Parts: sequence; C-alpha cells; structure tokens
Amino acid sequence: MRFHKNKYDLAVEDFTDALELNPDFAYAYNDRGSAKKMLGDLQGALNDYQKAIKSNPKLAFAYNNLGSVKRKLGDIKGAIEEYNQAIRFQEDYYIAYNNRGAAKYEAGEYTGAIEDFSIAIKLNSKYAFAYNNRSLAYYKLKEYQKSIDDCDIAIQLDENYAIAYMNRGVSKEMVRDAKGACMDWEKAANYGIKNAKLFIESSCDE
Repeated sequence: MRFHKNKYDLAVEDFTDALELNPDFAYAYNDRGSAKKMLGDLQGALNDYQKAIKSNPKLAFAYNNLGSVKRKLGDIKGAIEEYNQAIRFQEDYYIAYNNRGAAKYEAGEYTGAIEDFSIAIKLNSKYAFAYNNRSLAYYKLKEYQKSIDDCDIAIQLDENYAIAYMNRGVSKEMVRDAKGACMDWEKAANYGIKNAKLFIESSCDE
C-alpha cells in the first residue's frame, strides 16, 4: 500500500522487515527492488531482483524487472537475456516481449524489435505501448505508412497518448502530410511534450 501511495522509502522498510522474518521471500525481494528503482537506486534494485530469482528461479516477472534495470544501466545484451528468461517461464508474457523489443530497438535491431512488438500485440491486442513502439521501429526502417498506422491504433486505444501523437506527426512529415504533422504535434504539445513544441516552431506556420 505504501508503494502504491508513492511512499517508496517506507515501502523499502516494510519489505526489509518482511525479509527479516522470511529471508527466502522472493516476492518481497522483487517488490523491494521495484521500490528501490523508483527511488533511483538502480544497483540496489538489480541486487534485489537477483535475490528474488535466486529464491525462486521461475519467477518470470523478476526476470522482466531485472531486464528493465539492466536496460537503464546500459547493459542491453544482459537485458535481452533476462527478458528471454521471463518469456521462457511465461510464454504469454506480452510485457516481456514488448520490453525485449524495446531493448532490441535500442541495439539497432529494428526487424527483431518489430517481431517482438508484433508478438506482444498478438498476445494483447489492446496493448497501446507495443503499437507505439512498433511504429518507432517501422520509422527507423523508413516504412512510414506502417508507422502511422500503428500510431493510429495506439491513439484509438488511448486518446491521451501524447508520445504517439508526436511520433505520428514525425511520420506524417516524412510522407509530406505537413498539415497532419502539425496537428499531431500541436496535440502532443498540449499534453506537455517539449519536443513537439520544437517541431512546431521549426516546421509549422503560426
């Protein structure tokens, strides 16, 4: 409850108390790791996720969380390996597929990223994040219409998805739809996306 109320330091204390009572409590290690991550203690989070896995080697979401921390620490190869393990123990783990796709995207493996995002979408057709992420990969491969199509779906699923508006605007600009691009950037800017304001200043008429 303290974690969900953003009282992460108190949550860490509670999870620590739980672990003193039960040193093999894998869920408490995982959740303490998540609280530490929210506090910016990435190394502490990594250590706790590793302890969770040691206590329960089949805990899929702990591998996923460990992968996400490794990504933040710049260990993309290590992150992909952890996502592989998460998927190994939970084959329908669409979030892990999405995250592995994001790691592949960061590594410049755009085709592989699209494959993972597509699996995530197949497993959960309402997962807006995966559509937006796949749109970014399509953009990198210069498949701009596919990028726009995925942003369309992401926005249909979440009409307040600010980044998807900005990304769709970028792809629309590449297909010479300047008016549509500026409309999307204006929408994103209204949600507080700073880069969208820069695009408007540089490419759109007042």
